[in-house]
Amino acid sequence: MSLQFFFDGLRNGRPQFWMLITILTLGAAPVLGQEGPGFSAQPGIAALSAVLMNPATGEILFAKEPHLRLPPASTTKVLTALVVLDHLDPNTRLSVSPQAASASPSRIGLRVGEAAATQDLLYGLLLKSGNDAAETLAEGAGGSVYGFSELMNAKARQIGAHDSHFMNPHGLPNDEHYSTAYDLALIFRQAMSYPMFADIVRTRSAALRIESGYGAYDDWRMVPVLNHNRLLASYEGARGGKTGFTLKARRCFVGEVDRGGVRLIVAILNSPNSGTLWQDARTLLDYGFARYGLAPPPPVQFEPLPILVRRAPAAVPAVARSVVKPPVIKPPVIKLAASTKPIAPARAKTVIGKNAIAQKTVVTAKPAVSRISKSHVVAPTKSASGKAVAGKIAVKVEKREVTKVARVDPVVKPSQRATKPRS
Repeated sequence: MSLQFFFDGLRNGRPQFWMLITILTLGAAPVLGQEGPGFSAQPGIAALSAVLMNPATGEILFAKEPHLRLPPASTTKVLTALVVLDHLDPNTRLSVSPQAASASPSRIGLRVGEAAATQDLLYGLLLKSGNDAAETLAEGAGGSVYGFSELMNAKARQIGAHDSHFMNPHGLPNDEHYSTAYDLALIFRQAMSYPMFADIVRTRSAALRIESGYGAYDDWRMVPVLNHNRLLASYEGARGGKTGFTLKARRCFVGEVDRGGVRLIVAILNSPNSGTLWQDARTLLDYGFARYGLAPPPPVQFEPLPILVRRAPAAVPAVARSVVKPPVIKPPVIKLAASTKPIAPARAKTVIGKNAIAQKTVVTAKPAVSRISKSHVVAPTKSASGKAVAGKIAVKVEKREVTKVARVDPVVKPSQRATKPRS
């Protein structure tokens, strides 16, 4: 297609020109969507809602129900820490009230009348996910849990989390307490700009100084806390995050990873269990870094090729396969030798080879039969009277148990008498 044709079509507005442009655009759309050298198909995850964000640019690399309002559980404490850092000095000493000391688990074990520095309580809030630490911080920064929730909602609106509403500082179940994966990513993005917050969430363990509350130099104790973020020890470049769990919210997580100068934030809500939560997080991060060429793309699952079969064997019932049928013993085939003389009535004992049934055979021949060919084989069949009949020769077969086995010559002459079996 020449440039003259292109400009003529653009100037004259020909229908054929615009149809051709539409076809080319639709054909190029899949190619334009494949960004980056490690591009792969979007991954499947078990969580109900998830977002993968590049915090430097705000680009959303993956989204599954990003604006679905769900209970965020203890990922709420990310926003709690932001509000506390905005309103309290890290060295401020806070006392534990009866309400805070009686908060539902998870707890760091604060007792009524004890005191701790704001910084220590933040470690207990973000590593151990202590609800007693959350309420102590909320009362210190907002005067009460209700007053602190108002500060939380104002901060969320300032960040741009417009689909969220918070009723408490810890995320315990409340019908009016909800957020979204997208809002949670925005909140964590803002929190990582606070140096103290970023330092706390990348810490794997810490020891908190809890004072008795009766003076600056009175008794105190140390409370060890561990970080619940499994990515810190298992995923390259993990910078920190916050977990959450309630029966209604199920497993939740928000965190950040830095690899090769590229930072990614993953926010997951309502993953079925702990195993699927961490698998979802790794799957999304691998997918994101693969788009920047910093991780191998997930392996592609190919459908197995069909196996061509000429004729399928007949199905055998399971009962039939389990039963071993006994071997079928066919009646012996009797061969009569050729003779020029009529066969006289004779009584003979015929013994078959090993593992067979010996038979007592009585052969009666009419004088009319003078010659039988060697190649002729008489197969016994039953008549109406029950006797074995083969042509004009009647064979009566009786079975009995044999204890001795002897060799039988292939040809039995009428002139010879039956011999006894050899021992």
